[in-house]
Amino acid sequence: MRVVALAGGTGSAKFLRGLASVRCDLTVVSNVGDNVWMHGLYVCPDIDIAMYTLAGVADGKRGWGVEGDTFTTLSQLGSLGRETWFALGDKDLATHILRTAALRDGKTLTEATEELARRYGVRARILPATDSPVETKVFTKDGEMGLQEFWVRRGGRPAVTGVRYEGAESSSVTPQVREAILGADAVVLCPANPVTSIGPMLAVRGLEDSLARARAKVAALSPMSGRLPFSGPAAKLLKACGVRPDSLGVATLYLGFIDAMIIDRKDERMAPKIDALGVRCRRSDTALATPAAERRLARELLAS
Repeated sequence: MRVVALAGGTGSAKFLRGLASVRCDLTVVSNVGDNVWMHGLYVCPDIDIAMYTLAGVADGKRGWGVEGDTFTTLSQLGSLGRETWFALGDKDLATHILRTAALRDGKTLTEATEELARRYGVRARILPATDSPVETKVFTKDGEMGLQEFWVRRGGRPAVTGVRYEGAESSSVTPQVREAILGADAVVLCPANPVTSIGPMLAVRGLEDSLARARAKVAALSPMSGRLPFSGPAAKLLKACGVRPDSLGVATLYLGFIDAMIIDRKDERMAPKIDALGVRCRRSDTALATPAAERRLARELLAS
């Protein structure tokens, strides 16, 4: 069974771990909107959390980075006057060094990602949604800022008035991603932030069209429970974009290409409204609290 999963962030990584436990040919299409240049290196947080998780080396406590990493280089950078608010561990830095070197040698981000995944022993295929630079920009009362500035450095505190995806208008979905989606037996949207993880991918030219043309059913696991996400600033960002901060709001964002959605049992009252949109709605316990829950939800979403 060929499964394509659109992913971004720590919630997605947990769900990918569940998908990897199912006997399938898994392709991960990763968000690139939070990629950032840091200390002269190209850092791809969503690609890396998927890669580290599927390789079994992710730091489970922090939710990002490599298990057991140290921060000697970052500390030294700080002592030399560089900003250290974006924490990059020593082992993590090796990934970014290899990626940056590959890009400077003329390889695409797709090629660099596939090489890194192979070196980490990841069996699934990990593909960036596009090889073009796309950056999520957040409009706040303090001015426009990149996503990492907003979420990591500022802790998501500034009031948000809107979001844009810089570079999306000149980007295009890669042939590898288009081929994977059109040839899939199942396409799933992981429980990721709809604005900053799924949104940048949908803004890439050709990706939403590929989803709409997919012969497979497209199903999503909602990242919301009530009016709050399981983690992250999704509610705040959805409100800023004029979207209801709940599973019904997420379903409206995905109209046009989504066939089914699983929502939390706490949101059962929304199910008839989601069904009325033409999206088949199922209820479940959607917290990815244990490996068993990850596996169960992966099976349920594939069966939706």
